[in-house]
Amino acid sequence: MSKKLRELESKLTVQQRKAAFLLVENDLRDNGTKRMQEDIAAEVGVHYKTLWEWRKKNRNFIEYKNEIADDFLAEYRSGVYGQMMKLINSSQPSVKAISLYLQRYGLLTQKQQIETLDANSARTNEDLEDELKDLDKLLDE
Repeated sequence: MSKKLRELESKLTVQQRKAAFLLVENDLRDNGTKRMQEDIAAEVGVHYKTLWEWRKKNRNFIEYKNEIADDFLAEYRSGVYGQMMKLINSSQPSVKAISLYLQRYGLLTQKQQIETLDANSARTNEDLEDELKDLDKLLDE
């Protein structure tokens, strides 16, 4: 268990921790087998409105739930990599899969350069000093 997960866990009740686990588990189910929020709330021992409040407004609960979800998904990483390698090694390699592979290992980065055209960029130091003097005068008044 990560330090962040332990820290968040210490800020939640036993009911909240159980609810977070059940919600993540529910989110990862196939659509046909998902449980109703009311059922999860009842299993945890709270009203469904309380569960809704936790899900929408309790920052610690939300972060804890997200950390649990990350842990759940980490289990599937090797399978994801396996599928990606199938796409790369197929008779018609996937350019997208190759790109993802290279990004994963830091061999391909997206570089963006942003240029701004500012009319004030041609101001000299003297111009700036004059402007500061004008501002000082305004403050003194």
